[in-house]
Amino acid sequence: MESLKAYLKDIRNIPLLTPKEELEVAKKVKRGDKEARKQMIRANLRIVINIAKRYAYFGLPLMDLIEEGNMGLMRAVDKFNPHKGFRFSTYSAWWIRQAIGRAISDQSRLIRLPVYMGETIYKWKKANESLSQKLGRLPNDDELAKVMKVTVKKLKQVSSWVSKTSSLEAPIGEEGEDKVRDMVEDTNAESPQEKISKVMDKERISGLLDHMTERERRILDLRFGLQDEKQHTLAQIAKKLKVSRERIRQIEKVALKKLRKLVSAQEKED
Repeated sequence: MESLKAYLKDIRNIPLLTPKEELEVAKKVKRGDKEARKQMIRANLRIVINIAKRYAYFGLPLMDLIEEGNMGLMRAVDKFNPHKGFRFSTYSAWWIRQAIGRAISDQSRLIRLPVYMGETIYKWKKANESLSQKLGRLPNDDELAKVMKVTVKKLKQVSSWVSKTSSLEAPIGEEGEDKVRDMVEDTNAESPQEKISKVMDKERISGLLDHMTERERRILDLRFGLQDEKQHTLAQIAKKLKVSRERIRQIEKVALKKLRKLVSAQEKED
């Protein structure tokens, strides 16, 4: 935990690159400039943290996720082509998620979180928050067990699983305002591999939508539920945007074709 705090403190003051600076540094990296490569990596370390936080409950400590993500970031820096029009943040996010995803997948073969435990951890989080507000302090095991209607032994088992991932009180925001416990989600009946795939695919697409028009982004967002996971029919979108159903279908077709090209362009770099 101390290593995580020290790391966050260390990178907090690293200067970020403006779009113009990013382009110039990326060109130098392409020419083999080692100092430029180091600068590009350091300037984007915070992207890794923002992404790694989202996978804090997939079986690896947050610092391990960050280290794996940093490996993905380094590969992204080496493969980035500044002349293709992608912002580096969009391009690198894919490589970072890939690296983290592979690490989680490998780990899940060794330590698998039971499906039912994901739901139990979610209930633990809710009970902990509710009691903390009511009592004005963190609840003890007996109090939590009573609210959750489980034995203290079962509660300790939940705590054991939590400790295998990361400390729930670890500050992860740039100013320490966020905590890992805020990232707990109900995994329901999905396997770790299914959950990883679902999250990564959505985030990858969300990043690529930056290259589309506002209307194209809006339609794909509504059509596939990228923000709220609620998918809309063509008719529903047409009514919401006050255009014909056929027009929505046409825009969706163009947007999906553009999206496939963007995905293909990224995967060719793999």
